[in-house]
Amino acid sequence: MIRVNIVCEGPTEENFVKQILAPHLIPLGVNPTPHSLGTGTQYAKLKKKVLEWMKEEPTTWVTTMVDLYRMPDDFPGMKENRHKPALEKIEALETAFKADILREGLPNWRFIPYYQLHEFEALLFADPAKMEEWLALDFDVEPGTFAAIREGFESPEHINHNPDQAPGKRITKLVPSYRKPSHGMVLAKEVGLERMRQECQHFNSWLNKLENLVPR
Repeated sequence: MIRVNIVCEGPTEENFVKQILAPHLIPLGVNPTPHSLGTGTQYAKLKKKVLEWMKEEPTTWVTTMVDLYRMPDDFPGMKENRHKPALEKIEALETAFKADILREGLPNWRFIPYYQLHEFEALLFADPAKMEEWLALDFDVEPGTFAAIREGFESPEHINHNPDQAPGKRITKLVPSYRKPSHGMVLAKEVGLERMRQECQHFNSWLNKLENLVPR
């Protein structure tokens, strides 16, 4: 069994790994273990946590699941790539992240950087009909609202005109009582991993890397 430590944005991503990624990956011989960063996502904090796991368990893979949304300028490559198109920007940022980590000279190269475009809720927009179906059970949701948002973008991962229009912000504007830890996980299970992969190219690429890890 190949072990992977996943440094996560927070408790929702931690539960996503436990409840959705782990049941999919374990039968493939990959066992993911999430570790929440807690409050705030400063680069120094993220880097420290990644390096801690690389040093503590040098035979284990390390990856991340951290939102691009509101990512500060102290992240490697952010200043020079901030205005690039989404997929081009995320690739450049992850490349800069990996280079900075490996610059520490650790013998462990088993590091896979991953930033979520633009945040966790983008994965939910992979199936706006499911979002409407389940949120409408407890809240007043105008039919077709989530579908209209999704149709305005190339993919769910592109939803983010500015900090006030990120996927999560759009949901809370329509459903003020939406709570990411509870409602987000229910919706993630209903949307399902395969639909997320179909709609979210960058997320699918990361999952492919985890599925295809082999002993070294």
